[in-house]
Amino acid sequence: MEIFQLKMQHSSLQFSDKPKQQRRDLRDLFSLGKRFEVKTGTEAGKSDTNKNREYLKHFAELYNHRIHFAADNWIAVHRDIIRPNTWDTGHVFAVDNEETKGRGHDTVMATVHFEHVEDGFGEVNIGACHYPTQGRKPGDPNWDENRTAAEKFGAWLEDVAQGSALGFINGDFNMADPISDWAFGENFTSMADELHDYEGTGHGPIDGFTSYDRDGRVSAAAFRVLDDREFFQHSDHFVCRGVWNVRSLKV
Repeated sequence: MEIFQLKMQHSSLQFSDKPKQQRRDLRDLFSLGKRFEVKTGTEAGKSDTNKNREYLKHFAELYNHRIHFAADNWIAVHRDIIRPNTWDTGHVFAVDNEETKGRGHDTVMATVHFEHVEDGFGEVNIGACHYPTQGRKPGDPNWDENRTAAEKFGAWLEDVAQGSALGFINGDFNMADPISDWAFGENFTSMADELHDYEGTGHGPIDGFTSYDRDGRVSAAAFRVLDDREFFQHSDHFVCRGVWNVRSLKV
């Protein structure tokens, strides 16, 4: 049976970097990440001073990606893997910023849906999220808010990844993956958990990729974090790359 690969790159950006720094980071994410047809990230909210969204639109167009934003999160997918007329976008609202402690933002997951151009691959659903800080362990101020986010994101997966459709969530989860369950017992598992391979992403192992637990056709193939010695970014997070194996629907 044929095995496909879906290659992903996640980048938690920095909203407060200077525009020249943001432009260079995003240029490099697209130019050096050509092999990774799905790119996700954070901190691209609408702002007069944060230029990440403006530059993301520019480089997505330059490198032939479709791109979608919701709150500060974004998803870019290379047009070559999208079957024509199947692209759809949305979002999942989880927690209002007024309900969280400390500086932050509404917890909103950007979502995209498309049918993969390869026959036998099927439908793909991808979310990009950014959990609040101060929610790493029980008793932390935003623990319950992060649990609420996981519940709502899990409900989205259950809705969209029915049958042979696939579901993935990438993000800055602001929780240490080896000791915390990003899903809070819900229906998605991190790539690092599956591979038993954890790497720090700048503030501990808090960024990465997850897949829907009921997607029997999907398995983690490789996970890697590129620190500033390998892939320099002005952002305070490192670039994450991951590969999923996807078993064909064909018998």
